[in-house]
Amino acid sequence: MENKPELNKPELADGDVLMAKAKANKGKLMGALVFCVVVVIAAFAWFFINQNGSRKADDLAGKADIEVNDSIALELYKEAAKAGHKSGNRAKLEVAIRYYNQKNYEEALKYLKDASIDDKIVAAGADCLKGDCYVNLNRLDDAVKAFKSAISTADENPDIVPLVLIKLANVYRAQQNYKAEYDAYKTIVEKYPSYQFAQGQQTDLRKYMERARIAAGE
Repeated sequence: MENKPELNKPELADGDVLMAKAKANKGKLMGALVFCVVVVIAAFAWFFINQNGSRKADDLAGKADIEVNDSIALELYKEAAKAGHKSGNRAKLEVAIRYYNQKNYEEALKYLKDASIDDKIVAAGADCLKGDCYVNLNRLDDAVKAFKSAISTADENPDIVPLVLIKLANVYRAQQNYKAEYDAYKTIVEKYPSYQFAQGQQTDLRKYMERARIAAGE
């Protein structure tokens, strides 16, 4: 079976919780977890404090939040997820993150798909995490759809869209769709130029855009 091309990706700024990385591993792209998980977690407080759910879901999720044993916390979140309401949907995202960390991508996807999310930032993070799951399952076409959904939901948010576009560019490169890879980098360079100087460290994406342009034969 033909190996997928090695990914030579831009180095991203450290120090902030919003990062996007991707790497090749045994012919697969390994999805970047950090951005998606952090974006989802960052809005959990809003869910928990400002939304009323069922008492059962609230109680179970609250117990899970303070449980130090990961296995017990997972089971509590799973029970809260069954209870529904806002706390139940938050619990579904918590379960999905834990399954992702366990490399149980199919189960993570099941909970992500079942969650009902109103907040755009959280929804974008959940879509992005779906994309990471699909990448790890080598379902790259589905990953593209999930990352595109995250970009659309994020509605040009400058802290989110460029990071997801880098994920998308790496998937396109693995698919040898160099024109689409070029377009993804071009969008970052033209619409989100400040991203290249995040955290005071220059990350020049133009060389990756040029690499994709040459590979596409343009």
